[in-house]
Amino acid sequence: MFVYTKEFEDKKDSYLSGYIFQDQPNILVITSQYLNSSTFEIKTNRFVGPRNFNKNPEPVEFYILQRFDAKGTKATWETQSAMSSKMRNLKGREVVIGIFDYKPFMLLDYEKPPLYYDRFMNTTDVTIDGTDIQLMLIFCELYNCTIQVDTSEPYDWGDIYLNASGYGLVGMILDRRNDYGVGGMYLWYEAYEYMDMTHFLGRSGVTCLVPAPNRLISWTLLLRPFQFVLWMCVMLCLLLESLALGITRRWEHSSVAAGNSWISSLRFGCISTLKLFVNQSTNYVTSSYALRTVLVASYMIDIILTTVYSGGLAAILTLPTLEEAADSRQRLFDHKLIWTGTSQAWITTIDERSADPVLLGLMEHYRVYDANLISAFSHTEQMGFVVERLQFGHLGNTELIENDALKRLKLMVDDIYFAFTVAFVPRLWPHLNAYNDFILAWHSSGFDKFWEWKIAAEYMNAHRQNRIVASEKTNLDIGPVKLGIDNFIGLILLWCFGMICSLLTFLGELWRGQG
Repeated sequence: MFVYTKEFEDKKDSYLSGYIFQDQPNILVITSQYLNSSTFEIKTNRFVGPRNFNKNPEPVEFYILQRFDAKGTKATWETQSAMSSKMRNLKGREVVIGIFDYKPFMLLDYEKPPLYYDRFMNTTDVTIDGTDIQLMLIFCELYNCTIQVDTSEPYDWGDIYLNASGYGLVGMILDRRNDYGVGGMYLWYEAYEYMDMTHFLGRSGVTCLVPAPNRLISWTLLLRPFQFVLWMCVMLCLLLESLALGITRRWEHSSVAAGNSWISSLRFGCISTLKLFVNQSTNYVTSSYALRTVLVASYMIDIILTTVYSGGLAAILTLPTLEEAADSRQRLFDHKLIWTGTSQAWITTIDERSADPVLLGLMEHYRVYDANLISAFSHTEQMGFVVERLQFGHLGNTELIENDALKRLKLMVDDIYFAFTVAFVPRLWPHLNAYNDFILAWHSSGFDKFWEWKIAAEYMNAHRQNRIVASEKTNLDIGPVKLGIDNFIGLILLWCFGMICSLLTFLGELWRGQG
């Protein structure tokens, strides 16, 4: 409420030309002709209708609500200027929305009607849509306001400086260029210190497309059918076989004067055990039933071991084993994988004072790159790429990743973090109460789910969405796979080791023979 007299009014005075008189609907001004006047006029500012967007607006127009005569205690009401009707019918008052293309929250279309006025381009050739935009479009249909857009910000939500200025969409709200900032904006405490926010528009989770796991193929492939403890048991079994064959052979000829020595018997036991283990026969002819029995028992044990080993190796070659992927919040932290987005806003929501160590560690590995660089990295680099998981299952911020790069990426199974999305508006925005009531009615009616599915179906590739969502679970049904050198590198290394040992033994025998 403002009170003044016209007695000392100066044309140069501009007390009633501030932004508050342009932006607030229910301002009362009490005026009188003289200081000692007994007749007063109660006026209110004109809020509805076209706005004044000049940097230095002229004094606002006032309407008389009541004339009051203090002597006669008589009041005359002007019924045409009721304050209660201002917010119910805005009479085409403009609401400016800052927007860039970020599906499905907000998007620009230059082909479909209806067309809206773009204050940045000074043209009327743009259509706006999106899950967050539909709220304002229908709100303006109910309250008779006019939508205008500002496309001057191409991609960034922005941030706020300590001096109450900013950049991006939030900076445009602080500069009074926009009335409504949306697009998956989270509950940012730094922004709330200088602006108001609406009730929640939805829930959104920040997750990543990370490198898909590769098949686990290495020179250790031959060792994987058995675990370490089982390999130790196999080695112990072979050692006992060698000792049993050596002792039995030594005992077989113990009554013979020219019997085998312990060295030759143990050599026989070791060589025979290795031959039986690889299903090879021995040229030794024995007439001892004891040695025959030990040979048969050893052969039966070895045939069981080799059969089980062959079956395990065949299963490993048939059913691929994949390496661990950084496809969860904890594994992304453990792998220390770099993850990237186009804006610092992706981590602005995280409160460093209360975040857990995993989230703080993930913040240290976040990097900001431009869209073109991220698109190029998605084909080659081992890093995560930020996407947004919407409330009803769709994914946003996926357009930066080309289709041919999706085959090497998979969706994380959980969110790095989630938050509720809101719309930021100027402080003391006059439509805030009515808009909050409208948001609650919107959610209770199920329109949030309807419009997310409708916008996704109309503007987003359903096959691409399903492909990304399906990548969350690894598909092992990959059909026949051609075996490469990696599948046999273990065999080749073992063969090379055997050939080198044989060559060294042969050279040793030649040297010993010459000596």
